[in-house]
Amino acid sequence: MDGLNLRALEPEDLDQLVRWEADHVDAGLRIAPYSKAMLKRYLDESHRDFWEAEQVRFVLAAADGRALGLFDVFNAQPVHQRAEVAVLVDPSVRRQGLGRQGLGLVEQWAFGRAGLRSLYAEVFSDNAAALQVFAASGYETSGTLKAWYRVGREFRDVQLLQRMRS
Repeated sequence: MDGLNLRALEPEDLDQLVRWEADHVDAGLRIAPYSKAMLKRYLDESHRDFWEAEQVRFVLAAADGRALGLFDVFNAQPVHQRAEVAVLVDPSVRRQGLGRQGLGLVEQWAFGRAGLRSLYAEVFSDNAAALQVFAASGYETSGTLKAWYRVGREFRDVQLLQRMRS
């Protein structure tokens, strides 16, 4: 898709953000969804500097400004020059290469503007689509974290993936 860019969250993104965050509950990553009020407070505080907040959330936007997904850079460690990255592409536009393209934009920002040396991701071992996106983006598997996340009554493994600045 041509004309993709990363932009800050805007107040008009709030309803979409609520829907996307609810998906994290369905996936077992959170016990309860964030409230709309909580997400509005997050939006109100999102002007803070990356190194102050140790995180930033970007909207992957189409040329017309339409939100296609979210890319989070979080758990930033200034001393170690690393941060974790997470990808969420709207289900209606998946399988079009947007995850890979968005990761490329995030890497340009992280390695160029923020001065990070390393990005890493934790991906459920059975999430073949996400693993493929990260592999296609040059991330290498650094290991498996066994029974790392509790989802419902079960514990799930994650792959630890890493990309170093070239």
